[in-house]
Amino acid sequence: MIIDPIDLKLIRLLEQHGGIPIEEVLAKFQITEQEVQLRIHNFEEAGFIDGYGMKLFVPGVLGGKWYWGCLACETTPHFKPEAAVTHLEEIVENITIPAGICPDMSLLFYTQNLRDTYRTIHKTPGVRYAEVYKIDEYVVDVPRILLNEDWQVIDHYFENIKRLKYREIHAIMNNPQSENDIKLSRLLWSKQNRKGVVSLFPNFNWSLIVNYLHLHCAVTTRLRVKDLRRMVNNLGFSGNIASRFKKRYLQLEFDVWGFSDLQTILGSLKDVGKLTVEGYSLAYKNRVYHDWIKAYTREHL
Repeated sequence: MIIDPIDLKLIRLLEQHGGIPIEEVLAKFQITEQEVQLRIHNFEEAGFIDGYGMKLFVPGVLGGKWYWGCLACETTPHFKPEAAVTHLEEIVENITIPAGICPDMSLLFYTQNLRDTYRTIHKTPGVRYAEVYKIDEYVVDVPRILLNEDWQVIDHYFENIKRLKYREIHAIMNNPQSENDIKLSRLLWSKQNRKGVVSLFPNFNWSLIVNYLHLHCAVTTRLRVKDLRRMVNNLGFSGNIASRFKKRYLQLEFDVWGFSDLQTILGSLKDVGKLTVEGYSLAYKNRVYHDWIKAYTREHL
């Protein structure tokens, strides 16, 4: 599968929101809504979007103080992500070269105690190393009360989510027609409905894209981060400096379009003094993990 920069912008919006803020996209890229739908349909047909998963905004349902966190892990084939955290939301898999320099898996999750999560992950079979990061923090004094019919709607769409396509999700979000679609639209989180507690997000199989990759270069350096950031910006690529892994390997992120870009980036890094490239990771798959939602929903019916 081949993508272009507009495709990538749409993919990033789907990653962030589960849907496309259509008016914003049409104004920015001067394309039609029909073309947006066609591009996403092509993602589905090619298998790049490998179905959809359901996310439940746990803080909004239960109330109280919650953390949205990320576990960056080095794992073995015996690792089972669902055993690591209770409210697991998404699994991100990477290809790492060599092993142990970059995280081969990241888990997004909700928890009320990051310290407990840290202790649990280090007792989980198949984990060689793990770090816990706080992405966001929520304090919900008054949770949204879901009625029995709300849980019925959530359960209905959960059971049918494997058959959903983006055209249907877009219609539910923007122009629901059936009674069930209208009920779900009231529960879906969006910029317009911040009281929503449910989201529908795509699963991505990045390995199917042949002309683009998201690259992490793990480096050790004596450069100051400010100077390193300036150097990354001067490469002329879409780059970013992420966190350190194992308190040693600084992660430099790049959007790479083709082999020529890859050569330029790696060659430029190789020529930087006081910097050593130790390894790489490539985005492989993103998968929404929602198996626990079924049992959780049935408890409330």
